[in-house]
Amino acid sequence: MNQWEMPSLLRLEQGESAKVNEGAVKTLAIGLELSELLEGEWLVAKNANGIAAVRIYSARGAEMEALSVYADCYTDAREMPIRLSVPWSAIGDGEHSILWQYGGHFARLYVDGVLVDEDWPMGSLLLDGSVQVHVDKGVQQAGIWRELSSSISADPSLVDRYLGKEPESIQYWRPRGFNTGVGDCMPFFDGQKYRIYYLFDRRGHASKWGLGAHQWSQISTSDLRNWEHHPMAVAITEEGEGSICTGSVFRKDERSYYAFYAVRAVDGSPAQLTYAVSEDGISFAKTGRSIGLSDRYTLPSVRDPHVFQSEDGKYHMLITTSLIDSGRNKGCLAHLESDDLENWTELEPFIVPGYHDEPECSDCFEWNGWHYLIFSNDGTARYRYARDLNGPWLRPAMDVFDGPQWRVPKTAAFPGGRRIAAGFLSSPGKYGGELILREVVQQPDGSLGFKFVPKLMEQSTAAPKLLEPFRLEGGAGWADKAAGQPSESYRLSFQAKPEDQTMYFGFSVADSSNFTSGYDVRFEPSRRKIGIHRIHASTLQEDELSSIYDVDGLDQPLSVEAVIKPGWIDLCVNGHRTLISRIDMPCGHLRFFAQFGSAEFASIRIEGTEEAAGREGQDG
Repeated sequence: MNQWEMPSLLRLEQGESAKVNEGAVKTLAIGLELSELLEGEWLVAKNANGIAAVRIYSARGAEMEALSVYADCYTDAREMPIRLSVPWSAIGDGEHSILWQYGGHFARLYVDGVLVDEDWPMGSLLLDGSVQVHVDKGVQQAGIWRELSSSISADPSLVDRYLGKEPESIQYWRPRGFNTGVGDCMPFFDGQKYRIYYLFDRRGHASKWGLGAHQWSQISTSDLRNWEHHPMAVAITEEGEGSICTGSVFRKDERSYYAFYAVRAVDGSPAQLTYAVSEDGISFAKTGRSIGLSDRYTLPSVRDPHVFQSEDGKYHMLITTSLIDSGRNKGCLAHLESDDLENWTELEPFIVPGYHDEPECSDCFEWNGWHYLIFSNDGTARYRYARDLNGPWLRPAMDVFDGPQWRVPKTAAFPGGRRIAAGFLSSPGKYGGELILREVVQQPDGSLGFKFVPKLMEQSTAAPKLLEPFRLEGGAGWADKAAGQPSESYRLSFQAKPEDQTMYFGFSVADSSNFTSGYDVRFEPSRRKIGIHRIHASTLQEDELSSIYDVDGLDQPLSVEAVIKPGWIDLCVNGHRTLISRIDMPCGHLRFFAQFGSAEFASIRIEGTEEAAGREGQDG
């Protein structure tokens, strides 16, 4: 039933006011029919002291510099409001239908039937007898309902228009909308489909008054090219759930999926380790059962349960926390064991890696005779490997995945003996970002590398541009060669051969042909380092968030693949080392360079691609 066809508490037109006396309410809906978008207050419900319960208006806010539609509500749970918003530029001027819903554990904002924003509050709206509702300019009519409609729908063309179309490739993808992002990823292969469960994020962890309010969403594929978007797998359904945090999925048999996770409490008490079950891996039912740890661990930090099965049939759970030792906390992975995935026995800590913080988002698996343990510190993934699950765990010389901007990746199997890793590209100053997938490469000695996933490469928009080979003589200074202005979104591949102990060589992208502002992608053979830095940056200005070390073969002929977008540069070198880094400007101009030495460049190929959704400017 359309919301306007339901019995309402109030019906008001422009300029009208009325009082409501509903007391503390857990459900409320407000609808506005707008004749035009006008800056100002459209509807406000406030008491005699001027304190608002609900405000729907348009203004230039702190979250988004552009003129935007806002819906604020104040509950008895917090002093700060829950704020939903959408930029005017997305929906356009003219007539619109606005619907705001409050359901206790959720608040939603619809424009013309399209869900444009949501949050997950708690508490009640206070609508006692002193609350007066007033409707102002631009509103043809307004309605207030206590019952919430569950049959809200929108024209698919409006969904694409307001939220943007889904891109063809899932690489560099984030959920459609204006304040969305992919958070921690939990890939899982069930024998038929590669599933990526991920934390669906809005506002960079700022939802629910900063608690995050993350939920498990899911996409899946059987061929890495065609992806299906699923409904929420594990959603927030109660006010007391501050966030459905990171965990893992395990399939016990053909019809039993277990999703293990931690629930962040709204009152700051220790998170609850629990699990949900499913028959299809899509819709999960919460069990409400708790999995406990002893007080030898710091219980408030318990999170990120990872479950796997060993060769003897036992189930193992690794849990992020800290071990209390003589009053000093040591970050570790606690270790539980089970015969049935439901009853767990605590064992000794699986590993105490010795870093300053706790090892997060662990991943443990066997692959071609080697056991691997992955964990992240400060968001950067590291790994250890061993011939036996009981160790000893070896640390390779290069123990990190990619660079620090590829956050908390985890892996899952894929047909053909492959493994695919999934993580997210971090956003400046906030949580969440774009989905980044890599193929894991296993070296003969058991160490790991990473490369681009071929089927995830975007299709070219035109015939590739091929450049003739050339040599740059840097000598004791600098040499460069411009390569034109491909576009703002393109793929670049080439082979390079450094000579004479070249200090630097590589390529630059810039916003103009004089290359005064942009980025250098530097290959440094003597330091075994690759870095993406601003043009003319000195060594002291290098950003370790955009560098990788212990890169073998930089003093030999090497092959480079690069994806350049308005929001980032993504690299793959020699098919086993990758590095992605954000950039903050369009960089359509390209050149190659060599410094303090010489370098040859050959097999240069430039291919234009579709623009990816580099949408930092739309986040709010």
